[in-house]
Amino acid sequence: MKKIILFASLAVVLYSCKGDKKDMIARKWRAISVANPALDSLIADRQVFLDTFGRNSDPETNEKIYGFRNVDSLRQSLKAEWKDMKDMQQHAVENTWFDFKKDGVVIMNFSGQADSSKWTIDKDGSLILTEPKSKPNAVSIKMEIVSLSDTSLKLRYTDNGGTSTVTFRPDSK
Repeated sequence: MKKIILFASLAVVLYSCKGDKKDMIARKWRAISVANPALDSLIADRQVFLDTFGRNSDPETNEKIYGFRNVDSLRQSLKAEWKDMKDMQQHAVENTWFDFKKDGVVIMNFSGQADSSKWTIDKDGSLILTEPKSKPNAVSIKMEIVSLSDTSLKLRYTDNGGTSTVTFRPDSK
């Protein structure tokens, strides 16, 4: 009899935790970071290239390889462009937010581009975003809820073969 009561209690606790996850996610969350190991590796490789490109050869060799002698000016220009691209990416992250409503609608803002979708949490505990069927090529996106607390939401998803993890904080605005 004690085992039955223990299992019944455990089932109630597990069921109530699932409801808590929906309650905990139902608020506005602002993105603070995105991690993508493949992209991070590409960025690191690009940075090494920019730091070393044309430094180990003389102007004549640079002209033969790259078509011009003054590699230093090009390197500085490419570094400035790369910094601008990283700054724009960070700006996009900082201006992305998701507002999960208790009625199952999520309003999403991607750096000024608003969209909405339906949201649910499936039996595995993953977040499912489903576009309205009225949209052409409507899709569902499954995101793993890596962690969820009062102060942080971390979602992992795969898109175009790359896996990204986005970290959110509750929005205070």
